[in-house]
Amino acid sequence: MKYLLKISLFTVMLATVFTACKKVDNLPFYANGTAVVLTGSSANITPTPSDSSKVVATFSWTNPKYATDSNTQKFILEIDSTGRNFSKETVSIVIGKPSISFTGQQLNNILAAFGFAAGQTFSFDIRVTSSYGNNNEQLKSNVLSVKISSYLVPITLVPSSTADLTLLVTNASNKAISFNWNESAYGTNVINYALQMDVAGNNFATPQVLKTGTTLNSSITVNDLNSLAIAAGIIGGSSKSMEFRVVSYLGTTYATKMVTSNVVSVKLTTFTPVPPALYIVGDATDGGWSNPVPLPSQQFSRIDGVSYGIVVKLTAGKSYLLLPTNGDWGHKYGGASATGGALLADNAVPGSNTPAPATTGMYQIVVNFQTGTYTVTPFTNTIPTALFIVGDATDGGWANPVPTPSQQFTKIDGASFGAVVKLTTGKSYLFLPVNGDWSKKFGGASATGGALLADGAVPGSNTPAPSATGYYQIIVNFQTNTYTVTPYLGPVPPPSNLYIVGDATAGGWNNPVPTPSQQFTRISLTDFQLTIPLTAGKGYVFLPLNGDWSKKFGGSSATGGTILADGAVPSSNTPSPAVTGTYLIDVNFLTGQYTLTKQ
Repeated sequence: MKYLLKISLFTVMLATVFTACKKVDNLPFYANGTAVVLTGSSANITPTPSDSSKVVATFSWTNPKYATDSNTQKFILEIDSTGRNFSKETVSIVIGKPSISFTGQQLNNILAAFGFAAGQTFSFDIRVTSSYGNNNEQLKSNVLSVKISSYLVPITLVPSSTADLTLLVTNASNKAISFNWNESAYGTNVINYALQMDVAGNNFATPQVLKTGTTLNSSITVNDLNSLAIAAGIIGGSSKSMEFRVVSYLGTTYATKMVTSNVVSVKLTTFTPVPPALYIVGDATDGGWSNPVPLPSQQFSRIDGVSYGIVVKLTAGKSYLLLPTNGDWGHKYGGASATGGALLADNAVPGSNTPAPATTGMYQIVVNFQTGTYTVTPFTNTIPTALFIVGDATDGGWANPVPTPSQQFTKIDGASFGAVVKLTTGKSYLFLPVNGDWSKKFGGASATGGALLADGAVPGSNTPAPSATGYYQIIVNFQTNTYTVTPYLGPVPPPSNLYIVGDATAGGWNNPVPTPSQQFTRISLTDFQLTIPLTAGKGYVFLPLNGDWSKKFGGSSATGGTILADGAVPSSNTPSPAVTGTYLIDVNFLTGQYTLTKQ
């Protein structure tokens, strides 16, 4: 029995061995494919901007005959500049398809990525590497030589209007014109734009330029457009056509020009820029040719937003000039006629200067910067040498003589007087040319200002005080025979001078500050202006006395706001603007406000 069991086990084991050693078929074998043959739709590819979204080139190749589903086969298309042996190629991967197509924009982007200039033709080598989906059995095709041209996207400049444009100084801060244009991209490069403008016919030989960075629009104020037009060659007060265009640049340096837009033409009528002040100098005046001129006798008064006026003695046979800055010969105005005419500037002023009238006497000169004209007419009225205020509306009451200097006016120019005084509502007052003398008086019928009346024409009830008790600025102009009464918000008395000090200025914190570069021009009794370079991230304050820290003014805003005094000024001082540049600072103690305007 044991013997039979052993035989049975042996039989089973032997059967198992024979079964395990049975021969099977050969494993699957995937043969090598063949290198594909690459062809292109054209050997010269020249897309245009209108082809941006159109297929402009197709590259095809033969079947590599790999032993797998063709949908899993992988193809790598390489494009590189001829002669670089594909060391800096750009690559496109295709799965399961024997071709690839490119739009005009795709090819343009490839050329831009290579760093090639736009608007030119370059030679390229192109090949395809085929493989299985797992990158095995890579085979390279033939190399195809193709020329491809890059293109520039044209720019269309669109103005808000092309109608004739008369620039008015009264609208100086308003928008004059705006422009929009389309993007002119070149790959992923940063493209900057600049709006250029020049007098028609100059062919942009020496254009005025406004750089806008990557922004696709620009808006120009009346004042800025007027300044640009004059700088381009359009004389103030004249009319001429100006041309505009936009130019794009590669990068941010504005060094590599790309595209120039269409040209837009607009006819402009300009005004002569209104200076912050005006003075008269010359041997026709009592001050002669000494510069700076005597003040306030030879300083003009501001009549309105565009005009200045002065009453001054002129000597026949002599001449004179008008200066925007006292003590500075850098700019001048004048004319060719003794009675008035076109206002000329700088080198256009005759070498013999503006002639005085034929008869020596007192004359009224009015200069209009909007029309670019001046007039010279005889003046028969009398301008007092001093002026005082008296009345129960004042702290001094009707006592005459009045207390001085609190009730004495300041002569602010050749024809005007100004004062800041407290006036009590329901009361009245008069103006006296001689303190302590009732024989001559001036006044008016309105509490806010109007026609200046003299002697018997002054109402018997005298000049009425405003409806609210408080401090007021009173300006009396004997050239225009007017007076104004305006609420006053500043320090009493207002400063007679103003200076700027701080590390935002060239003079730093040195005190006294350099003059005249850091001294304001007094525009009126309470208004001061200065154009000065300011450094971003710094600070400054205003001083009424140069070299004295005991009194200061300033603010908390970099762009302007309420004038603060002494301890109310922030300890960090008035912050300078965020962008370094030249700014016009206006400090108006009448309104209690200061403003900064980038020039």
